[in-house]
Amino acid sequence: MFAQRAFLIERLNSTRKPLEEVIGQAPIDKDVYNNWKIKQIVDHITGWDDVIIEALTTHAKGQPIKPTVSRGINAYNAETTTSRQSLNFERSRKEFQSTRQALIQALNDLPDEKFNQPLIFPWSEVGTVAYLIEIFIEHEEYHCNHIRAWLQNPDEIIGEH
Repeated sequence: MFAQRAFLIERLNSTRKPLEEVIGQAPIDKDVYNNWKIKQIVDHITGWDDVIIEALTTHAKGQPIKPTVSRGINAYNAETTTSRQSLNFERSRKEFQSTRQALIQALNDLPDEKFNQPLIFPWSEVGTVAYLIEIFIEHEEYHCNHIRAWLQNPDEIIGEH
């Protein structure tokens, strides 16, 4: 179990590094998605880290996880970017970094007996902690690849959130 937890943390860190690199290369004043600049992508990912942190800490306490994403993923995506709209880019980027550290801490703090115990995800799907973390590792890889492709061809705004 400790090996799986360490593996997931390594994956979180190794996925974040290239994402940080492409974020650093992207101009902050250009749309990367149809209506999102790089700041909104950073805020979006931070918002999902918030949800994972809440799920892990609630699961660690043995409490039911509230369906944070009950109105749907698109509504939650809009909420996470809108709630951080007043932050400047540097503040958003600091939150992006600090929430990742908090997520890793929540994963480290999770009692061993809870690690393989199924939990209800914030959007009502049931799965393991490892599956939850892998979903968001893939989510970051998706955004990283998208930003990388956009950097190679910034005139073409492709994809969705």
